[in-house]
Amino acid sequence: MANYKIHDNPVRDEWAAKIGQLKTLKEGAAFLTDFRKKHTTPLREDYSLELDWCWIESKTEEKVALLKHAELNDQQFLNNCTCGADAQKVADAVVAKMDACTKKYDAEKLHINFRTDYKPPIMPTNVFMDTDRLLGTKLMELRNIDYYKMPLEELRKERGVKIITIQ
Repeated sequence: MANYKIHDNPVRDEWAAKIGQLKTLKEGAAFLTDFRKKHTTPLREDYSLELDWCWIESKTEEKVALLKHAELNDQQFLNNCTCGADAQKVADAVVAKMDACTKKYDAEKLHINFRTDYKPPIMPTNVFMDTDRLLGTKLMELRNIDYYKMPLEELRKERGVKIITIQ
């Protein structure tokens, strides 16, 4: 456990300064995606921000949303990802990959990576939400009803889980 106050601490101050330096949508989107990959997913390897990652992510999303609003016109805002790609085409490609999945762990990683790379404000919410629903539905179909029947130790072994203890 960290030795500082949760809501007012030097870690958040440091990250707030980094977020404040973001001046363009391209820069902000790259920063947000990189942060998510390093600090937020179940696949992350760095747990140093365990107390603060959610706050940092939300403040970064807020900044990227403001940059997106400033740089994109209404048409782009509703239909494009922050990189300029057509959001529906990106979504269709990811859904096609998920439809081709036959293994639950591959589907799980695909879904996690989709959320990491495209969760709003990166992708417009209207496209993201429906795509996320389709991916989640397929994932649950692949997991099937016996997913949680397996003993915890076997499940951890099958998934390659690393046990982390916090001192």
